[in-house]
Amino acid sequence: WASRCLSLMSARIRAPKLAERPIQRANVHLLTMMGCHVVHTPNGSHLAGDELARAKQTAALKADGVRPGFPDLTVIDQRALRVGFMEVKREWRSTLDPDQIWWRDELQRLGFPWALVNTPDGGAVALRAWGWR
Repeated sequence: WASRCLSLMSARIRAPKLAERPIQRANVHLLTMMGCHVVHTPNGSHLAGDELARAKQTAALKADGVRPGFPDLTVIDQRALRVGFMEVKREWRSTLDPDQIWWRDELQRLGFPWALVNTPDGGAVALRAWGWR
């Protein structure tokens, strides 16, 4: 009985899942420490104002080169001439929207490595999977 009670209690006392921003920041720091330049592309911005103001801002961003679904992080290896891309998601989340799927497939078709990162150390895991470290 006691072990069943403890099991139920531990199931209820799970650590909260990390949001996307802390996972991204942890990976930017980690990848930088591993000898990579890391650049964030802010495509998922939240726009202010009413519907017309947001429509104008969206049109301006598209004209400036913003592309929906482009990966969050561009990773440039300082040890060799190579570039990879990472899409960051909340902890343990892995669902991509159609624009993100298109970019994943297109970048991989062009020969670039791509990874979904949803843990604080996911970037290091990706570098190892890519054969970079």
